[in-house]
Amino acid sequence: MLSAIGGYEIFFLIVGIDVVLGPALTLVVFNPKKKWLVLDLAVIAIVQISAFLYGVSTLLEARPAYIAALGKSFQVIQASEITDTNLNKAKTTLPLWGPKLVSVKEPTEFADVSAAQAMESVGGGKGHMPHLHIPYADMKDEILKNALDFEALEKDNADKKSEIQAWLKSNGCDEKTCKYQPIKIRVSTFPAVIDAKTAAYKGIMPIALKL
Repeated sequence: MLSAIGGYEIFFLIVGIDVVLGPALTLVVFNPKKKWLVLDLAVIAIVQISAFLYGVSTLLEARPAYIAALGKSFQVIQASEITDTNLNKAKTTLPLWGPKLVSVKEPTEFADVSAAQAMESVGGGKGHMPHLHIPYADMKDEILKNALDFEALEKDNADKKSEIQAWLKSNGCDEKTCKYQPIKIRVSTFPAVIDAKTAAYKGIMPIALKL
């Protein structure tokens, strides 16, 4: 999932800062005879720590907080996409160790319907409203009813058939025992894989598909 939302890029940036920035600056300023060498090294350490903390905070904001089942599709919701207002309305806090798997009920109040429509116009939706979240199992029947077969998907993505089968096998299922629903992350669509009988969530197959 991290590869889909760009998390690895942020992670490697943090590592690059720590591995490259500190040693490179130290090499530039290091001179045993320099009067203010200790001060220079202290400044470099402060810069390096500050850059690391900034990177970590950015990664935390970009982390996936929820994987939401909408009935016919899934949605990954990042922590930065949830407003404090919606969290307060749900009387909850963002999961720190996520993402949390949930289902999302249809809004009934006029304000919620309007808010969901407004968010859909900018790529969001009802999944971004935690007070509409319900236990994943509560939507089991609807999820299974709208689940799609991998055999048809493989025909439409023949060039990725071996990758699809390899992922399924590594996660203990195949085209018969698992199904999927689409999950859109950024501009690409991936299969959110579920058990064909129980709707148990298996994971997001990191293979962008042509749908």
